[in-house]
Amino acid sequence: MPDGQRRAAALALRPGVTLAFLAVKNFLAMRRLLLLLLFLLLTACGMERPAPPTPVPAPTLPALSAILAAPSPGPVRTFGYLLIDTDGATLVEGLSLTPDGALAPLAPEGLWLGAPPPLPDEPPLDEAGAVRYGIVSASGILDGPGRFGPAGRYAYQLAEPRITPLGLREVTIALLLENSGLYEGQAVRLRGDLLARGDSAVLVERLGPGGVPEASARQLKLDGPVRDDAALAALQRSPGNGVRFGPVEITGLWRGGRLYPLSVRAVGP
Repeated sequence: MPDGQRRAAALALRPGVTLAFLAVKNFLAMRRLLLLLLFLLLTACGMERPAPPTPVPAPTLPALSAILAAPSPGPVRTFGYLLIDTDGATLVEGLSLTPDGALAPLAPEGLWLGAPPPLPDEPPLDEAGAVRYGIVSASGILDGPGRFGPAGRYAYQLAEPRITPLGLREVTIALLLENSGLYEGQAVRLRGDLLARGDSAVLVERLGPGGVPEASARQLKLDGPVRDDAALAALQRSPGNGVRFGPVEITGLWRGGRLYPLSVRAVGP
């Protein structure tokens, strides 16, 4: 009998040796499996994974209408149009601008400021007759309810007001979308075609026949409804669904990737 066969036969006759041999064989196989799993784990940890998209930050500066809808006396910060006339100064949320240059607050609500606050020389306020106006950020102490201003017209006033004119930047839809972070919190004015229905509205670069956006046209969403009924009435209306559309000029505050409208004016094509 050959030597290899004699050694195998001898091992078969010794059960303890056979079990030890099998245990060593199983241990080596398990070790190789663990090393393979460890290698795969380290490789997976080292792989670059795409970062999750950064969410658009929620606006931190509340609109004046939001403050007046649930007034809480105390320190506040907001934005809107500063109006200065012979009676004093008022903060309102929106203005209606007519082609002849006249203006009027969109709503009777506002904050009475009292005497005109000190303002820097730049940026200057606009003028319409005896009224000076401009978009500002405002902070102070909300006081009320009560009767403030001429004939007690306002239920709330802003005591110790600190007013900062924001100036105004003329932009396009493309420029605004491509540089959203750069214009965050800034007052902007731009033109486009408005599509508005109820509480929702978008501004589009170009509309085709019947108020349908062109396929390649960029658009941005308005962060609030268009409240100027006169401006909406000057636009075309789609039969049946009540959608208003047409060319406009919008002035507002860019925040959180959306445009908060403060004034809307219908313009020619």
